[in-house]
Amino acid sequence: MNKRFIFCFILLLLSLSVKPAASDFKVLVLTERGGQHGGFTDAALAWLEDFGKASGFTFTEVNNTELIDKDFLSAYKVFIQLDYPPYNWTDKAKAAFEQVVFDGTIGWVGLHHATLLGDFDGFPMWNWFSDYMGGIRFQNYIAQTASGKVVVEQPEHPVMKGVSPSFRVTHDEWYTFDRSPRPDVQVLAHVDESTYEPASTIKMGDHPAVWINPRMKARNVYFLMGHHKDLLKNKDFTTMFGNAIRWAAGPANWFPRFRVLVHFNKEVEEAHRQFAYDGIKFFKDMTIGDGLVVDTTSNIADFNSEKLRSYHLVISLNDNPGHTVEQREAFRQYMENGGAWLGFHAAAYNDAGTQWQWFVDFLGGAVFYRNNWPPQSAKLVVDDTSHPVTKGMPASFISPMNEWYQWKPSPRECKNVKVLLSLSAENYPIGFKDTVTDGDFPVVWTHTDYNMLYMNMGHGGRIFVDPTQNYLIYNALRWLMRDRF
Repeated sequence: MNKRFIFCFILLLLSLSVKPAASDFKVLVLTERGGQHGGFTDAALAWLEDFGKASGFTFTEVNNTELIDKDFLSAYKVFIQLDYPPYNWTDKAKAAFEQVVFDGTIGWVGLHHATLLGDFDGFPMWNWFSDYMGGIRFQNYIAQTASGKVVVEQPEHPVMKGVSPSFRVTHDEWYTFDRSPRPDVQVLAHVDESTYEPASTIKMGDHPAVWINPRMKARNVYFLMGHHKDLLKNKDFTTMFGNAIRWAAGPANWFPRFRVLVHFNKEVEEAHRQFAYDGIKFFKDMTIGDGLVVDTTSNIADFNSEKLRSYHLVISLNDNPGHTVEQREAFRQYMENGGAWLGFHAAAYNDAGTQWQWFVDFLGGAVFYRNNWPPQSAKLVVDDTSHPVTKGMPASFISPMNEWYQWKPSPRECKNVKVLLSLSAENYPIGFKDTVTDGDFPVVWTHTDYNMLYMNMGHGGRIFVDPTQNYLIYNALRWLMRDRF
């Protein structure tokens, strides 16, 4: 065969393999031309033109909201609010936007100007949009622009793929708000206010810079940045921006997003470390479909008020949730302010040396008494078949091999404890070296004053091998996060 023909054929195949479809999807870009953001808008549109050709989308630019209604929006997969405030919208456009964001028929990417929330130019504040952005109202800005270091908080989120852990943004006008949106949104990155150049006395304290609203079915991303044309020369920003467009173009979030912090201790015995590593994989495997965002930490110092308030659920795999007075107080406040906790096995271990009375009360007065040894499978019985955690389970089942803790006093004696599973008396005697022959033996319970659940399972690498027990754990997760379904 002619070598020149082969070479040309290979070139043709390569060109076909990298050439995107003429228009895999359509993007609507809303801009307000001119003004102080004009340079940024022009640079961003030029970047979108090139990025769209490389990524397989085309975009349509509109400079007002006159055309926007539900039918008009139905032609697009992503709505980019590139440079346009949340006022001077027609009522028809507002209603359409609220609906498509709520039901997930279009993704949204907003920048900078989109959070100029308040009463401007004779227009009242759009309260729905304020709630959408985390219940904020514009308060001030860093004049005359300043550079600042942006710190990524959620490196595993698709928007942050390929983004540096921290990077500097120059010449931006950092908006401040009357409150941090953090309690009502999921923050992906924040700006470190101590790094402003020139320094500014205008600060928020907690200053999110990139966030999403997980309550909406539409995939949505907001960027605080977007004032100066040089932003489009920043590789980390353009990486985020491109990621956000691609992610927003994906399917609606069929399952609400939750942030879960999984804590484990690397300095414990091998069997408890093995359980922790298996547990991390088990919970991370549940993140399919963007239903669950799982962060892991082996640093107990992360148990502080600022860190914990970012999470809907804390999972303690092999260690209790507080070593110092400060950490214990932070966890107590987290739980008493509506946080959720799932603890396994050694996470509840306490004795005279623990000296944490609140945690003992939190567990229903339970104090470690004894355990069987070596680990054994056991027959577990369901105490309450109607509870959401145990609903649909058999009346009893054989659990995988485990080291079973017994408690004295039994948490069942606490009037505010609901025991869901117990070790069957048919197991007695259980153990060979260390034998348990009698006594009440709760295995799974909840203290009804808190959104918590404790599970005695958690020794070794054999815990996540049984479908019935895994079903129990899955139900526990759903129940603990029930308020967000």
